[in-house]
Amino acid sequence: MSRSREAREWLSVYNQNSHGPVTLFLIGIRDLKQINERHGRGAGDAAIRQVGHKITQFAAQQFPPARITARLPGREFLLILDGERNEKQSEIVADALLKSLSGNLGDAEGLLHISARIGFAQAETNETGAELHFRATDALAKAYARKGKRHAGARSNLDIGFKLQAELDAGLRIAIESDQIAIMLQPQFDVATEHLVGAEALARWRHPTLGEIGAAQLFSTADRCDMRDELSQLIQRKAIAIAANWTGALADLRLAVNLGAEELREGYSDRMIALLQATGFDAGQLTLELTEESLIRDIDQAAAQLEKLRAFGVRIAVDDFGTGYSSLSYLKDLPLDYLKIDKGMTPDIVGTGKDLIVLRAIIAMSKALELKIIAEGVESEQELELLKAEGCDFFQGFLRSPPLSAEAFEKYALLAN
Repeated sequence: MSRSREAREWLSVYNQNSHGPVTLFLIGIRDLKQINERHGRGAGDAAIRQVGHKITQFAAQQFPPARITARLPGREFLLILDGERNEKQSEIVADALLKSLSGNLGDAEGLLHISARIGFAQAETNETGAELHFRATDALAKAYARKGKRHAGARSNLDIGFKLQAELDAGLRIAIESDQIAIMLQPQFDVATEHLVGAEALARWRHPTLGEIGAAQLFSTADRCDMRDELSQLIQRKAIAIAANWTGALADLRLAVNLGAEELREGYSDRMIALLQATGFDAGQLTLELTEESLIRDIDQAAAQLEKLRAFGVRIAVDDFGTGYSSLSYLKDLPLDYLKIDKGMTPDIVGTGKDLIVLRAIIAMSKALELKIIAEGVESEQELELLKAEGCDFFQGFLRSPPLSAEAFEKYALLAN
């Protein structure tokens, strides 16, 4: 495997017009930090060497000769193949490569598996190596964030806004340190009564020159910069600090904040409990929302951390339910209180098709497991009436309110209650 310096030099001189078409695959090891913390840095280094060997072996067997294979700084690897490939052909390569990395990377004394993701990009006309690598990096961030598929293709340079993304990447750390990240609150309601019951905390980046940056682009930037942990923890601290000041008509409202798998490591529950004690916010009013994918990678560790939080009073929700691929056994193995139906499902439930059947099955299963149902993305009265008829418990969406600033939410809550 080539060294990262050679890869950087190649990318610095590459131009599609003069060097011909190539496809760049960027392979990221999502859980390297957890491996280092749980098994020791020696195990992490050994796993990295194994990954590099497997990528080199894959390239040699499947695509001899590959243009270049290299480990980049941190947790990423580079594979560059000559020739043109459409997205379907690149997906086939990515699937095969992920399969080759799915085996045991541990030694004879123990099992060790990784969670790899791949972003790929086909060089465009007159594209430089730096631009090609940047698009693949953006695609890898999308692969980290998506559910189901573990790879993603790059957007066109015309779509991605190369300079815009570079500016976001350069400014994220400053944004976190200088308090440019703002908290927005999406009101949540009881389905039966439509009374306000709480809010979900969402993030916005108030960029000094680019204006407001939404949560999706903000977290994509954090993934590219390997700063998701720092960003998520900042959002949690700020949101809980806001809710700790709710008084009067707001005093009994619930707060929901998102929680990523990267945070569910040893000590997370202790830090969250300490934060609640320091702010004075009632743990019984806090809900932590986990995506399905967050629960897949280390069920035992997740369960242990969540059990401790739940014993302290915190409620737990599975976010985006119905869009991932986790086993239903997670619903009985983890300490849960809510299932949150993904907003992508809500517009499709009106009618008599399969989406409505799936919704009914999710609600019936939840009731059997004594879990409450939250629907997000509700935008029409017809959707809300259907959710009422089917026995859904809570909802949020533009039908009743968009996300609001902390100040606007307080005014809204006072009027609503």
